[in-house]
Amino acid sequence: MTMEVSVEQLLTPEFWLGIAIRVIRLAAIGVGGIVLLKVTNALVEQFFLPKPGTKKLYLEEKRARTLSSLLHSIIRYTIYFIVAVMILQEFKIDTTSIVAGAGIIGLALGVGAQSLIKDFITGFFIILEDQYGVGDYVVIGDMAGTVEELGFRVTKLRDFNGILHIVPNGSVTRVSNHTRGHMLAVVNVPVPYEADIDLVFKILDEVCITVGKSMTEVLDGPQVVGVVDLRPGEIMIRLTAKTVPLEQVKVETALRRLIKERFAEARIPPPLLLNVVPVAEKKAAKTGG
Repeated sequence: MTMEVSVEQLLTPEFWLGIAIRVIRLAAIGVGGIVLLKVTNALVEQFFLPKPGTKKLYLEEKRARTLSSLLHSIIRYTIYFIVAVMILQEFKIDTTSIVAGAGIIGLALGVGAQSLIKDFITGFFIILEDQYGVGDYVVIGDMAGTVEELGFRVTKLRDFNGILHIVPNGSVTRVSNHTRGHMLAVVNVPVPYEADIDLVFKILDEVCITVGKSMTEVLDGPQVVGVVDLRPGEIMIRLTAKTVPLEQVKVETALRRLIKERFAEARIPPPLLLNVVPVAEKKAAKTGG
């Protein structure tokens, strides 16, 4: 009897109309998901990788592609999940338990992988805000080096000794970037009180002009700041120069070398070591006694 009823239902227009409506709804869900995916992908591409000549968020191309790829993945899997749940609902399958299970699994993963999530979130904002990038020389905590690789989870630094440091992004609380903007070269020149101060300033001005013209690493200066300290037996004169990032040590070395040569030519003596004579006399007195 049941079979006869089922056969009769198959022959009714209402049954086939219901099937047609369900197929149309399923097709609408699929097409809607595809359209939504394409629209969101286009918006992400427009935001991170706009066409030339249009207003854009300034990001390095590699960084922009990394962020857009991450957002593409998040959006794609979110849309897939929503479409799958809607299709199951069309077949009268209770999706409440599936959604609740997904929420529980997500909560468990969130609790069990808090540090991992923190690393990814911090890495995302490091890349988005362009705090530092590959090739930059940075100081993170007690580690310093050149950034060799920047990912969403870790940052890899190579120090001057060739040691590779792998830093989880979640532990990055403060960063000092030495390659953004100019650097300042500072040279303190000790001069004895007996020296002709006018001659000293003249020589230092000539040294500044020579180094400024001969070194492409110098962006501005060098210039003589003036006397910055009066110490026992010596006057401290300071020179400064704006330099290309990471080249300040090279400029400081060139300044010191040329100052030493010019001071030797002008017979400007080095500052006296006032503590040497008393100590020697004290030792001699003890020996004689």
